[in-house]
Amino acid sequence: MSKAKIKYLEVNAGTPPNPMNFRGRASKWRDLFESMKRNDWFVIPKKDFAKTSAAASTYLKGRYSLYKINDRHDYCLIKIR
Repeated sequence: MSKAKIKYLEVNAGTPPNPMNFRGRASKWRDLFESMKRNDWFVIPKKDFAKTSAAASTYLKGRYSLYKINDRHDYCLIKIR
């Protein structure tokens, strides 16, 4: 049985390159949330609510509160723990 060759894959020996952050995955949301201290907060416009809410539930897991603050449908995210 012959081995299939894939042009863009190469097997390298030695040490691999260093990751962009200590967990090996770069995320602007994780970097933002980890830099926040307890009771830090920011305002989220309605158009960014869905992606911010999804990122917070992924990276903060119960350590935040997200609530509506006015009639224009702006929201506030506060880190509680």
